[in-house]
Parts: sequence; C-alpha cells; structure tokens
Amino acid sequence: MKLLSEDLLKEYGFTEKPHVANRVIVKVMTRDNIDIVIKEDGIYYTNLGFDYPLRDIASLRKLYKEIKSEELKPLNPNIISD
Repeated sequence: MKLLSEDLLKEYGFTEKPHVANRVIVKVMTRDNIDIVIKEDGIYYTNLGFDYPLRDIASLRKLYKEIKSEELKPLNPNIISD
C-alpha cells in the first residue's frame, strides 16, 4: 500500500490547479473535476467544507470509484498499484 504524495498523484494523472493563495493549503491537484488538497499536515479530499483525509492510494481509488463509478488507473500502465 503506497502512501499518497504529490508524485503519486501525478502518476495517476492529477495536475496542479491554480488556487487562491492560502497559508494552510500548499497545492490543489485535480483530475476529472475531483480536487485533492495538499496541506502541510496531509492530503485531503474537500467537499462541502469538510476535509476527508486520504492516507494511501487505496483510499484515493475508493473515493474516485464512488464519485466517478469507474476505476482510477495510473497513466503509465507499467506502474504497479496497491
């Protein structure tokens, strides 16, 4: 099980999204209208003002499947996910 990181998000096709400067939010990564927020204390999915922590790739894949009804796959098929 891989812990989430900015590099891993990029491997799965997430790109940096411009956002309003905020001292809490470091970066916002997006793919298919799903925004993942990288803060100093972790990585989160934010919806309706609530932050849901995402610790590993399994939790991101589960979230993506719930929202999009399809599997989240890496851009490079040679990447072994888990």
